[in-house]
Parts: sequence; structure tokens; C-alpha cells
Amino acid sequence: MPQITTKFLEPYITYNVRHTHYDVCCEKAHEIDIHASGLYPDKLIGERRPAESEQIQAYRKKIFVPKTKPVFNKIFNSLMKIPRSPDFSIMFDDDIPSKIATGETLKDYISEGIPVWGSVSSWYWSIAFRHYLIDANAVVLTMPNNFQSQDNEYYKPVPLIFTSDRVIDYKEGEYYVLLSSDPVRYDESGTSYSDGRKYYVVQPDVIQAFEFKPRATNSFNEIMNVTNILGYMPVRSLRGICTEQGEGYALYESRIDGIVPMLNEAVREYSDLQAEVVQHIHSTMWTIQPQECKDCKGTGRIPKENSAPIRCKACKGMGIAPMNPFESLTIPMAKAGEPQPVTPPMGYVEKNTEIARLQAERIAQHILDAYSSINMEYLADVPLAQSGVAKQVDREELYSFVHSVASDCVRIISEVIYDINGWRYKETIQDVKMLESMLPAITIPERFDLLSATVLIEELKGMIEAKVDPAIVNATQIDLVEKRFANDPTVRDTVKLKLKLDPFGGANPDAVAVNKTFDAISQLDLITNANIDMFVNRAMEEVKGFGMMQSKDQKAIINGYALEKQKEIDPIEKPDVTEEKPDVTEEKIDVVV
Repeated sequence: MPQITTKFLEPYITYNVRHTHYDVCCEKAHEIDIHASGLYPDKLIGERRPAESEQIQAYRKKIFVPKTKPVFNKIFNSLMKIPRSPDFSIMFDDDIPSKIATGETLKDYISEGIPVWGSVSSWYWSIAFRHYLIDANAVVLTMPNNFQSQDNEYYKPVPLIFTSDRVIDYKEGEYYVLLSSDPVRYDESGTSYSDGRKYYVVQPDVIQAFEFKPRATNSFNEIMNVTNILGYMPVRSLRGICTEQGEGYALYESRIDGIVPMLNEAVREYSDLQAEVVQHIHSTMWTIQPQECKDCKGTGRIPKENSAPIRCKACKGMGIAPMNPFESLTIPMAKAGEPQPVTPPMGYVEKNTEIARLQAERIAQHILDAYSSINMEYLADVPLAQSGVAKQVDREELYSFVHSVASDCVRIISEVIYDINGWRYKETIQDVKMLESMLPAITIPERFDLLSATVLIEELKGMIEAKVDPAIVNATQIDLVEKRFANDPTVRDTVKLKLKLDPFGGANPDAVAVNKTFDAISQLDLITNANIDMFVNRAMEEVKGFGMMQSKDQKAIINGYALEKQKEIDPIEKPDVTEEKPDVTEEKIDVVV
């Protein structure tokens, strides 16, 4: 495709031409963003109550609270533990080509040289990751911000995100038309405007930029035209799950798209719940009409000289005395022939609050179902409708989902680094293999610290009750320690050592007692089990680097302490019992024959 002119862009501005799936991409992103950003869901609530008046719709919007925003925040914060995984790393080869200047290596640039963000990791986890979860069809354009650099200066590529609504048109492998989010300000006839727009047109051999100024005489201008030295378009889709693919295009949905249907229901019903609370929870007083207002004599109007009567301020035009719930109510005596006033003359309307309670339960269930759709039901505040039921966690399904997200993250980061590497060094290093050898190896994490201490405790209780193998119970206890004392390494490491060096760690005490009865366990192990806290604390104080020693060496030291303890224990002396013979008196019996 040859370099384009301003005429190429005119249909996108004049006739609002967009790529085939533009509306679908924008709608998918908006559906998640409603819950991610707490936007008012006009369409969702309008479809549920189409016959409501504009006044009621305006009132719903006024009292709207983003009930589902915390749901997205919990998911986001939980997945933000991916970069903290112990096996997530970006590793570089120390063999750097001599042509690369000192301080200008790829490692230096992506670790601390990215303008504004410093590192690629900081940019991704601060900016791109949220867009990835919300908008799977957004793209990243990586290009230098210093095309006008000196001959001896390296390019400084910067990754820029274009959301679905700014991906105007594209055909994979041929071109992208992208709308910048940067405002374009200009002056025309002495007046300043800020409604200008900036378009990028990216092709494999050239990158161009145009400014459109609607009120200017010369409305279209090409402001950039540079050679694309990469030979391909450095535009990367954030992607997720591919739902449709054709020639030159692909349609994706977010990996958390499954939460949308249930959160939509929660939003709709929460709006109804707010109305239900206003109408049926707050007390409504009823009263027999009290005496007439003394200021207006029951007319509701106050005469005014040379003017029409005005509304009475005391009773606000009602003609009766205003009602104050903090004062006593005075009812005049019935006149002759009039019925006596009702006793009591005031009360409260009985309201049915069962509907509000049912709605609250349904909303909680919708939120739980949303979490369950991505195997994160453990994040729900109310795990099940029944109280007292432990949160159930399918670790395999959960970690499979998180691993797929982590794989996407590594792919995006790798692609951006690949483009940065090409921009900076392709003109210096012509050898393709050498250029690619400079790329880092990025590991996809496998271990994720996702489950809370509460969930682990529930799992541990279930394992103990089910009499699971002690080794599994002990491993779960260690996992719990790492979670509970994550910010206190001293306590964490000490407790982990106690669990690891206890010969009966995780074992059921009853089982230990039975084995002891049948002499199936040694006295030394029993002593170690009974004194493990003291032994480990002593070892930590006396033996330098005890926590870093090999397991066999640690056990040898603990066994030495147990032997010392065994020698301290005095043998139990048996009492000297002398056998006493009973005092038996023989009686002589005369036998008469």
C-alpha cells in the first residue's frame, strides 16, 4: 500500500466510516467498563424500566451507587499478584554486542529508560493491564518519540495504548488507522479551539500522522512521515479469547467477560433495591388531620396588600398545622354533632420488608455467580446463601484461569520489548540472529499467592476433619504461614522451620498417641515433638545461618538437642513393694465319728 494522502482519511471523518467490528468491540469494552469504572448504566436500567417517567429515571441516576465496582477492583487486585510470583522474571544474557554503547543496552532501556514510566514492567502493570482486562480489542503502538534525533542518538520507543473506540480501521498486515487521545489545540481567526484530532496511519514501510482541525481553513495537515525501519507494523493487540477471525481481522473478548451478565443483573436489581428501601424500609407516619394553621386560618394563603395572596410559609400552603415528629400532636375536641377523633390519632404504616431482603440476597448471589464464572468465588463477601458454609475453592480451575491471564501478560510484554529492540538497534546490528539474541527470556509464572488466610484456614480444617495425609496438612500449614506473615520474614521463617522439623508435623494427635501405645515411634521423636518450639528458637540463636542450612543438617542439630533433653529426664523409680502374707488363723475342727 503506497503512502496515503489526506483524501484517504476523509471518509473516516465525513461519513464516520469504521472497520466491520468497530461497534461490537466498543460495546464489549463498555460493558466491562460500566463495572470497572462505576459508570451509570443508562441502557441496562432503561431496558428494565422502559415505562418510567423521565423524573423517576433522573432520580435513579441521582441516587446511583456503583455496587459492582468493588467486584472488578477485587479481581484486578487479586490478579495484580501475578508480577509478585516468585517465578516471574525477565532475564537477560550478559553477552552484549560490542556495537552497543555503554548504558544504552536493551536491559538499561526497558528497566529504567522508558520515558515517563521508567520500565516496561511499570508501564504494563500500571497502565496496560487494566486495559487488557477491560478492552481485549485495544492495541499497543510502539514507536519512538524522538524521530528527529541526532545520528548518534538511539531511538526512544514508547508504547502507546489505543482503546477500541480509537482503532478506526485496520487490516492485519497492511495498515492501521488510529485516533490519538492527545487533544489538538489551534487558533483560527483570533479564537482558540481544542476540538482538533490527530490520526496515525501505520504501514509496514511508513508511519504517518495527520491533524484535523474542523474550524480551520486548512483543516487537514500531514505532520509526520517517517520510514518504518522495522518492516512490519509495530501494533500489537492486547487480545484475550478469540471469538471470530477472518481475512485481515480478528475479534476478541476479555478473559473476564464471563462476569458481565451476572453483574448486569446485580446493577439492575440494586437500582430496584434502592427504590424499595426508600418506599418500604423508612417509616411513614399517618395522622388524623390536626387543627388548621393559625397563620392562614386554614386557607393556605396569606392576603397581601395591592397584590394577590401568597402561599403561607408556616404550613407551606397546606392549610393545616405542620407536623413535627419531635413534638406532641394536639387534636382539637370534637364539636357538637361531630364524630370523636380516632384513638390514637397517629401511627405508622406497616410495610413489607421481605421484598427488600430477598432483593439483597439475589444481588449477593449475582455477585457470587460473577466471581464463580472466572473461578474466583473465594473473593465474594458472602460465599453462599447459607451462613456458616465454608468457601469452596477449586485450585486447579482457579490457577488455570490465572495462568492464562499470566501467559497473555508475558506475551504482550515480550512483543513490546521485541518492538523496542528493533527500533533501537536494527540499524546498528544487521544480523537478525544477533539482534534477537539480545531479547530477554521472560518466564510465565506458575505459582500464585491468591488465596486469603481465611480460605486456607477453612481448607486446613476440612483436611484435618477428613484425616488427609499429614504431609499435605503440613504443606497447607506452611502455605498459611507464608500468607499470614508475608511482611514479617523473621516470624514466617521461624514458624516454617518448626513445621518442617517437627517429626509429627500435620499428624493427628490421636494417631500419635496410638503409635506411642504400640511403641511404633521413638522416644526421641516424641521429645522433639514436645519441645520443637524451644529447640528451633535455640538453634536460631546459637547456630549462625541455621535457617539457610540444608534440611539434613538442621535435623541433626535438632536431634542433638533432643538427646540432651532425653539425658536430663530422670528415670521413673519403681516403689519397693514387699509382699505381705495374709494373717490366717487355723481353726481346729473336731470331727465326731
